[in-house]
Order: sequence, then structure tokens, then C-alpha cells
Amino acid sequence: MSKIKVLPVYPRFPETFWGGRTALEYIGKKAVMPPLGLLTVLAMLPEDRFEIHRIIDLNVEPLTDEHLKNSDIVFISAMIPQEISHNEIIRRAHKHGKPVAAGGPLPTSYPERSGADHIVAGEAEVTLPAFLKDLVNGNPRKIYTEKDVIKEGRCKVELTKMGKPCLTQTPVPRWDLIDLELYYSATIQYSRGCPRRCEFCEITHLFGREPRTKTPEQMIAEFNALHKTGYHGNVQLVDDNIIGNGKNLRAFLPCGIRWQEERDYPFEFDIEASMDLAWDFNKDLLGGLVKLGVSHAFLGIESTEVDVLKIMGKGQNSKMPQLEAVRRIQQAGIVVTAGVIVGNDGEKPDIFDKLFNFIQKAGIVGSMPGLLRVPRNTDLHARLKKEGRLREEARGVNTHHFSFDFVPEQDEELLIKGYKNLLAKLFDPGNYYARDRILQKNLGPNYSGGRINLKGVIAFGKLFKRQLFVKSGIKCARYLAKTAIRNPSYFVEAVTQAIKLDHYRTITTAALEADDYIPQTKSWYEQFAGKAREICSRRGKKDERIGLTANRIIVKAERRYQKLHEDFREGAERALENLRQKVRSLEESYRTPRLESTAQF
Repeated sequence: MSKIKVLPVYPRFPETFWGGRTALEYIGKKAVMPPLGLLTVLAMLPEDRFEIHRIIDLNVEPLTDEHLKNSDIVFISAMIPQEISHNEIIRRAHKHGKPVAAGGPLPTSYPERSGADHIVAGEAEVTLPAFLKDLVNGNPRKIYTEKDVIKEGRCKVELTKMGKPCLTQTPVPRWDLIDLELYYSATIQYSRGCPRRCEFCEITHLFGREPRTKTPEQMIAEFNALHKTGYHGNVQLVDDNIIGNGKNLRAFLPCGIRWQEERDYPFEFDIEASMDLAWDFNKDLLGGLVKLGVSHAFLGIESTEVDVLKIMGKGQNSKMPQLEAVRRIQQAGIVVTAGVIVGNDGEKPDIFDKLFNFIQKAGIVGSMPGLLRVPRNTDLHARLKKEGRLREEARGVNTHHFSFDFVPEQDEELLIKGYKNLLAKLFDPGNYYARDRILQKNLGPNYSGGRINLKGVIAFGKLFKRQLFVKSGIKCARYLAKTAIRNPSYFVEAVTQAIKLDHYRTITTAALEADDYIPQTKSWYEQFAGKAREICSRRGKKDERIGLTANRIIVKAERRYQKLHEDFREGAERALENLRQKVRSLEESYRTPRLESTAQF
């Protein structure tokens, strides 16, 4: 029996806070991290039945027609922000007559928004084997859910009391299917699920509130497999809350620390954790994570207001003063990055000043402010639906986009204005470097700093060259010079932070330009309407100059549109199309024997 030829394709991410494409240019990388979910899923395919092509990650290379022609089926794993690219892959596959199987958060939570022929929803340990068996037998169905597969008695893995798959049988990812040299970081998953119940978060819907972990033996096997590829450097532990199962983490840490020590620490880890990492109860975990080689931790701080945190269901964020919690983690030797959310119920108009002041005082250099989004299957979605406040559904990106998918409590225009000002202030070079100086003071002696290598030297050279030609270059030069003199062990991190600032400012500028384009189209329409009236009064309705003026306005708008960053054009694209329609409609009204149009933009 011939093998089924599988073409795994990973959709492109739009540029975001996390994407870092500008920063990646400095170090010659194409993407931040590889598609771990797809790498893990492909390790579950029986080799005697499937021939697997290397992964085509659209974040690092294009998908060609030749790729599609030489496949029997396309496999996609997609998150919600990847929706546009996900749908384009499906369109192209169908054009070549190839079926598509899709999994991941997007088709799991929004199956009707995926045009895939087969949706393998939920966690692959449960649903994938049933789909693969049906595929081999020639009778795969449209959708496979965890509930259906378990009910049918087709689940092949051990389940927890809550009906979620244990991770003890999850295989080591197929690292041979990608080129790790193209990525800034490698990725490993230790756990799934989170015990918290944050109102806006869909993680508990996808993975449950019972944190499940891999065994210490599995983790060491994953470390070995990654190390065997020759990789060394940054590794993202992509758990949504690595301390969700403290008992199991305590059992793993000694094994991981010993592995790192025996090999002179080839990996430097980034983690995501809840703020209770700073609690006294978790002091041993914090110390253990530092010994493991954790250098950065992303915290979901979300808000500085106790009442807002209560509404969110994030009471743990207010049980310890937030400034103290951040400093405790920093003093342990970990750089804290954090997310904050605006647009929440219970906020006051001064929330933007409070967030800015807190972020500055805490020395959170990498701060990710975003507008509140309402994913499906969250407690927030259920509440706002009941209150009749929902609009269009979330598209997965909450930073550097300037609209709400629900009706907020506060005045929406003021919220958007405040959010834009917050972005501008946070990524102002003076404010940014001031936060970093505070961070340097807060970091404890356990912070190891980055290692100097050839790529780092090249990145520094590129940064120096680029900063020569920008207004903020002097501030950057002073910041780096002072760091080199006063805190040389931090210099590599300082260069990294300066490069990241270039990325943050690039996407902030691009987002603001795209948003400013929308009201500009209204101004262009008003210009045309005024010019058309003037021509009509002087030369008559059918004067050809009205048409020429219409063409000039549209061409001007189209040229300006083409200069916008492609990942922030969505609202601008609608505005441009609206402008075309309005201009042509008004132009036509001057050609017909009726009263001049009074249409408003």
C-alpha cells in the first residue's frame, strides 16, 4: 500500500508585538519560534502509512504550487491571528484539488470560519488517531471533537478525571522537519491547562483547569532531542502558566537543573507564569527556575485596579502589591515582561496614567498593552452576550489595533485616544531606556545575562549603523555607553532591549499610520466634493474635469494605501473601498440630469 503524502503548512502570523520581524533582521532570523504544535502532531503519524514533507512555515518561506502538486493532503495548525493566511492556504490547496485537515485553536473554537475539509479539533492526542485511521481507510469525516471521539470509545490515551488527555504519551517533536537556524528561539511544552479562571481567557476552554504535565523523563528526552540537533540558545517554555502544577514542577526542576549544569547551560529559558510566582509559598519554585536557566518571565498583570482584577477573575494579582511582586521576581534574576489590558469594565478615565506610571516604576521594559478582546467560549463572552454588548467576533490580535469587538463601559473614542497615547509614551525612547535603567537596578546577582557571540556582534553593528540616522540615536548611544561602563555584564541584554525598541516603535508607527488613513479618506472625499461643486458652477455638470479630479483623488488614496504596512491595512482597505464608491457615485451624479448629490461620507 502506498503511503499518504502529507504536506504540513504553518500559516503566516501578521506583524504583532510578539512577531519581532524588525528585530529579527538584526540577527538574520526569519521568525521568533518554530511551529511546535505541528512538529508534535507530525510525530504522531505512523511512518509506515504516511510520507511527511518538511514543514512549510510561511513565516520563513513561501508555499509553492510544486509543494501542493506533490502532496495528497495538506495539514494545517492555526491560531486565531493566523486566520487570513490559514484561509488562503486552504484556497490554494483546493485550487490544486488537495484536501485540507486543520487543527489548533482557530478551527477548534471557530470551525465555521475554517474552510478545511477535515477539522481535528481539541487536543491531538485524543482526536488525531481517529482521524488518521479514517483517512487511511478512505472515509474521514468533516469534524473530530474530543467529546465525540471519547463517546465513541476511540480515544487511545489515558484521560484525567476531568476528561483531558494525560501528556505522558505525547511524543518528542520532529525537529528534523524544520531548519532551526531560521528561528530566534526553540520551543518546548511542559504543561497544558491553568487552574485560574480569568474571565477573558480561552485557555481553560481549550485545555481545562487541571494543569497536566510531562514527566521529568519526558522533559529530559526533549532536552536531549533538541540538544542533539546542535541547537543552543533561547528556548521558550510555551506553557500558559508554568507554575500551574507546582507539585510536578518541583519534581522536574532538580532533573532539569542537573541536565543544564552537566552541559554548561546550553539553553536559556523564557517562561509565562501567573503573578503568584512571587508569593512566599513559591519561593522555591522561583529559585529553581532561576537555577534552571530562566532569564525572562512574561506575567499577565492586566490591570493595576483591584476592582477591575476582581471582575476579571484575577484575584491572585491583588493578593500581593504588584510592584513588590515584580521586583521580587527581578531581584531573583529574571527580567519581567508583562501584558496589560485596557477597556475593562470598572476602569476609570485615569487608567492610562496609572498603567504608565506603574510600568515605569516597575522597570517592565517589554510591556505589552492591548485592548480587551472577547474570544468565544470565555466567561467574558457569555456575560457580554447576555448583556447585549457583543459586536463582531475577535480576530485574535489585541495590540496595535484600534477597535473593540464589544461595547465598552467607558466612552470608546476616549479609550482609543488614551490607548494610542499610552503606546506612544511607553515606546518613547527616553521612557523606554528609563525603564531599563530601573530594571538594571532591580535585577539580582543571579541574572546571568546573554552570551557574546559573532551574531551578537553583527547585530550590535547593525543597530549602531541604523541609529546613526534616526532622531533617537543619541539616546540609544548614551544608554548603551552608560551600560557598558556601569554594568558591563548587562550589555548584551541592553543591546537586545534597544533592538526590541526598534521593533516596538516600527509596529506602533505602522499601526498609527494605518489608523490615521481612515479619517484621511473622509477628508479626501470632502476635497473632491468641494472641487466638483466648484467645477460644476463654472463649467457645467458634464465637464470632464470632474472625472479627472475623481481619478486623481482615488490614485492619491491608493498610493498612500500601498505605503501602509500590509498587516495593519484591514480598516484602511475598507475605508479605501468606501472612498472609491462614494467618489464614483458623486461623479456619476454630475453626469445625470438630477439635483447634485448630497450624499454624506
